[in-house]
Order: sequence, then structure tokens, then C-alpha cells
Amino acid sequence: MAGAEDHESDRGGPINMWVADPGFRTDPKIVDAFNFAVSNGCTHYFPAPGFDEHVLEKALARYYQEEQGVQVDPMNEVCPTHGAQEALSLSIQVCARPGDEMVVPEPTYSALIEKLGVFGLRPVFVPLLEEEHWRLDVDAVKSALTKKTRMVYLCDPNNPTGTVCSRAELDALGELLKENRGVSLLLDECYSRVLFDGSSHHSILDDRALLGQVYVVSSFSKTYAMTGWRLGYVVTGKENAERIKRLSEEYNGGVSYAVRYAGAAALAQCSESVRAMVVELEGRRRVMLEALAQIKDVACDTPNAGFEVFPNFSAYSRDSVNLSSDLEKKAGVKTMPGAKYGPSGEGHIRLVFCAEEGPRIKEGVSRISGLLRAQTA
Repeated sequence: MAGAEDHESDRGGPINMWVADPGFRTDPKIVDAFNFAVSNGCTHYFPAPGFDEHVLEKALARYYQEEQGVQVDPMNEVCPTHGAQEALSLSIQVCARPGDEMVVPEPTYSALIEKLGVFGLRPVFVPLLEEEHWRLDVDAVKSALTKKTRMVYLCDPNNPTGTVCSRAELDALGELLKENRGVSLLLDECYSRVLFDGSSHHSILDDRALLGQVYVVSSFSKTYAMTGWRLGYVVTGKENAERIKRLSEEYNGGVSYAVRYAGAAALAQCSESVRAMVVELEGRRRVMLEALAQIKDVACDTPNAGFEVFPNFSAYSRDSVNLSSDLEKKAGVKTMPGAKYGPSGEGHIRLVFCAEEGPRIKEGVSRISGLLRAQTA
């Protein structure tokens, strides 16, 4: 899994520091599981005889028990979805209505911010402070709650900052939910296994009293290099799960069984390939951070998780959209403007280190540096 794909960029095209699509092959054991299911008749609405209809749900319950010490009911609390995108959308739809408010600590996942307009929710942004290393401020979240608040969104580990919530922060957030039973938490954990420097990810699911108020969303895309497989899930209370499953069935009939079977194989058989990927990513992260450190007046926190760094380029430009556009057009480096991640992201550029190998990462940052020097000469 740690071997890079033969991407277009490997042959001299624009350097991809833009899309967080890991440049690693899906583990062959996952592909073999999919092929086995397809070859043995799992190509219809229901699995073929001899296959467990709930294989993925049971595998996820085992994962939570063995890896996080959390009990999850596979039959009533786990909802497979077409990627985390659908998981987020369905969770919002079953919980909130147009005109409701969602409290959003930011900078945060850009696609979530974009969804709020689609579903008619009003975002109430709570700035995360760069000088505080982007830590979650639960008191600020509490102050942002109103009678219209229906949900709080939290990306943990955070995309784009790479910050991981502490146990104390999650506990404080859990207490806030208990004080406000009409408010739910939409918790995005897609990077929970891509951790660096001994960081630990903590689960709020260990407090069963909160299960009816939390929608824990995750995906196989990042952890197992399965972005194109479109497999994610939601863990939530029974009533919420029933509504999500009904919506999913109405929209698309549910996730392909062969893909579910492959996901179960990933959980059961691919921990070593995940570890290998994380080791490789640590090396790429180091290359990127060392290269960025050579650019004058660019500050950058070290991410403890995920695929991204979020350096501050405000000494050169406060318009991240124009800067990102210039980097692509004039330097051949594709990036994401920080403004897409919320108001606090302005002045920053998100750079991913998952899609290119070390030499290309170093070259990409060198190109960025060269453009900045040219613009300030």
C-alpha cells in the first residue's frame, strides 16, 4: 500500500498539493475480497447465499470494540453510506431543518460548510485561534448556542489544521451536549487512524448516554486509500439510524454489497498496510515542513494527523483565493485557498502531502517560494 500510484503528476504535470486523495494503491486484500464477492454472485440487490448480509456492520462493531473499547450495536446503530459525504448529508437531513443553526468551529472541512447552504442551515462560526494551535474552545462553542441551534459540527482530527482533540476537550463537549439535549453533534472522524508523533484519537461513543445526540461519521477513503470506492458510515442512536437508513434506501438503494464486503476485509486484514502508509506519510510531512520552514515569514503548525498542512501566507497575501490561483497558473502547484475552510482560514493555503512523493513535495514548495520571492522583489 505504501507504493505510489503512477499519477499524471509523476510524469511532470502540475504538482498536486490540492486534493487529499492518497497516492497509494488500495491493499490487494481489499480488491480480492471485492472480486470474491462479485465472482460468487453478489451482484444483485441482496448478497448471494452464504454471505452475511450485515458483514460490514459487524466488522465495524468489532473494530470499535477492539480498537477503541467502545460498544456499538451493529444491527441498530451502524449505517453504511456512499462515502462520508453522504453520511454527513444524511445526518444533517434527519436532524436539522431549513432555518436551523449549526455551530461550526473553524477553520474546518470545506465541503461541510458548502453543505449548509444546500440544506438551508445557517452557520455560526466559532474561530479556532492559530496562536492557540487551533485548539477547540468549548466555552466559545457554548457561547455560540442559541434557541435555533440544532447541531454542532466538529472535524476531529481537523481538516485542514491536523489538530486532534484531547480527552478533556471531548469530555467538556459531551457535558455541553448533556446540558443542551436539543442540540446534536455531527462528528467527522475520517482521519482518526492517520495519526503522527504518538497522538491518540479519543471517541465520544464511550459515553452511551450521548448516543442519541451524536452522529459519528467516518470513511474508508483516507485510511485505506479507497476514495473511489465511496464507502463510509454513520454511528448513531437507534432512532436516528433508522431514519438515515430509510433516507439512504430512498435515495440510492444502499451501498453495494461487494463494496461492503471489501470494507469488512479492510477492517479485518489491513492494519499493517495502514501503518505502512502512515510511516510513509510521516516522511512526506517532514519534507514539506522542512521546506516550508525555509520560506521567510511563513508560519506553519505541525499537524498531528491527516494529510494536510495549513501554513500562514498572510505576510505575502491576505487573499488566499488569488494566491492559490497564482500558484497554479504561474508556479504549476495546485493548492486550496484557506478561505474555503471558514473565515479564520483566510491568509492560509492548504497543502496536502499525501498525493506526491518527497522529491515532488520539495519541488512544489520550492516553486511556491520562488513565486513569493518574485512577487515581493
